[in-house]
Amino acid sequence: MNAIDDGELCIWGLGLIGYSLAGVLARAGRRCVVMDVDLERVARLNRGERPFHHLPHLPDDFGPEVRRGALRATSDVNEVLTLDHSVHIVCVPTESRGVIDPSALTDVVTRLAEGARARPLYLIIESTIAPVWLDSVVHRVFGDAGLQRGVDYHVGVSPRRDWLTDRERTMASTPKVIGGESPEIVSLMRRMYEAVCDEVYEAPDARHAAMVKVVENYFRYRDILMACELGVMLPDFDVAAVLRLASTKWNMDLYHPSFGIGGYCVPLAKDYLGTEPGARGAVTDSERIEKDLFSTVRHMIWQHGTIGRAAVLGVAYASDMKIHTRSPSLQLIRDLRERGVEVYAHDPLYSAAEIQSITGAPTLRFPEDLIRCDTVILMVGHTDYLTLGDAKLRASLPDPVRIFDNQGVWSRKEFGAGTHYLEVGGRNFFPQSESPDTGSSPPACGSATPE
Repeated sequence: MNAIDDGELCIWGLGLIGYSLAGVLARAGRRCVVMDVDLERVARLNRGERPFHHLPHLPDDFGPEVRRGALRATSDVNEVLTLDHSVHIVCVPTESRGVIDPSALTDVVTRLAEGARARPLYLIIESTIAPVWLDSVVHRVFGDAGLQRGVDYHVGVSPRRDWLTDRERTMASTPKVIGGESPEIVSLMRRMYEAVCDEVYEAPDARHAAMVKVVENYFRYRDILMACELGVMLPDFDVAAVLRLASTKWNMDLYHPSFGIGGYCVPLAKDYLGTEPGARGAVTDSERIEKDLFSTVRHMIWQHGTIGRAAVLGVAYASDMKIHTRSPSLQLIRDLRERGVEVYAHDPLYSAAEIQSITGAPTLRFPEDLIRCDTVILMVGHTDYLTLGDAKLRASLPDPVRIFDNQGVWSRKEFGAGTHYLEVGGRNFFPQSESPDTGSSPPACGSATPE
């Protein structure tokens, strides 16, 4: 084993990606230090605790690795710029305020170019990036600092495929894609990732590896749009049921009509792709389709009667995750309030103060206070919503009441006679008399592999 394989790895970013990667590598026998500017997160990890709380059901806990000295965190950048730290893995955010943003990547590369003492440096990027950033950010910054590509530093890309919310998957069972700009870093990445991943696939180079993640997300983005568009185009079908049945075919994934697309990566897939000149026209079309389509889907709520007081269940964009970045719930709440609806929001992962700050709406007790609302809009399948018994739910609902279910979470529940249940994209959600039109042609979509 050489010094590179035996030295302490530096992971930049103590979010979900950085924490899980560092922990799994430490469990496999590598020593890892995570660099992050968040002092509270650093302190938590060094106490052997999980550094964040926005994914309560995260399966892994790396306290044992901390206690035996294989995993630590620091906020002192000088600790990771030493001769002993030649391998640096970037797991920092590459979006800010809803747009793609290379600022954090630029900051890491600048710190390495100007301060790292090890030569050569090995830089591996796990963050989602636009392939053009390799030249416009990484090589530009290193070049400006006088470092020679392929001599003083080597660059590789291995974009993370998120498995953390799928309890059937682990890092080991999730295939890993790697790509590098030199044989040296490709060999290093293969040795490092084969220790923790069952399958490792090599892209032609770092640029192609980066594009793999962009394309995966773009396929998923377009397929979500197509699922919604089918609901709009086929109002006399239960499209949600059709899609569930279609997904039983071995090469079909399950997508569901909905009020919108949330999260960090998938909604921005078109923006990463749009950094390539040949894709800019398609990106512009996608933006228009997305805006018109989800506006149409939200408008369908009003075709089922007036709304006086509504409960929106779920501020987060996905089940059991305390992340509300680009959550469709936020736009829906804004729409309802603009039309004079008295809106209450609930999410078991957020405090009342957090909900008020994020949405501008007061919260309520779940399920007791649903009795006060004539409309209930269930946005995500948090465990608290999934496990609520039918009898308790019926006892908590007024009569009559309308329920709009964004993901079909309550599609199998037995409601009382006064409950009008509507699954988004399901039977009767789109009134046939409306003949809704998104004002655009359907996007050309294929199947996608979920992250």
